[in-house]
Amino acid sequence: MPNVSSEVYTGIATVVARYADYCDHGRWAEAADLFTEDGVFDAEHVFGRVVSGRQALAEFMATRPAAIAHHPTTFYIDKVVDDEHFVRMKMLVVFDGAISSIDYYWVVVPVGEELKIKRQEIAMVGRLKTRSSQSAVG
Repeated sequence: MPNVSSEVYTGIATVVARYADYCDHGRWAEAADLFTEDGVFDAEHVFGRVVSGRQALAEFMATRPAAIAHHPTTFYIDKVVDDEHFVRMKMLVVFDGAISSIDYYWVVVPVGEELKIKRQEIAMVGRLKTRSSQSAVG
């Protein structure tokens, strides 16, 4: 694992936390603002689409199946090339009727004083079907 400053590590942790929080609360414009202006969301393996640009990202995220909660479980910086930080993250995403384990692959870059997602790719690891709240007894 590459050596990175605590400032960079903390900055990436902040992006991770904000991403999950904004997605949990349908704050799509703010989630898209975590990306660079020309940021890419490669969801080819899950949704069959690759989207780029903040406006398109916000619109795309708003049309995905509604999740109850996003729970990042861990992340690490896999490598650093110039000013690009290659980040791998695991996320449990809770839906009504299922819990999905998702791998996130990010390229994070500095933009001014902030760190932004330049590229995000997601891949489904697995899905556990649960009882829907509509079918729950009690």
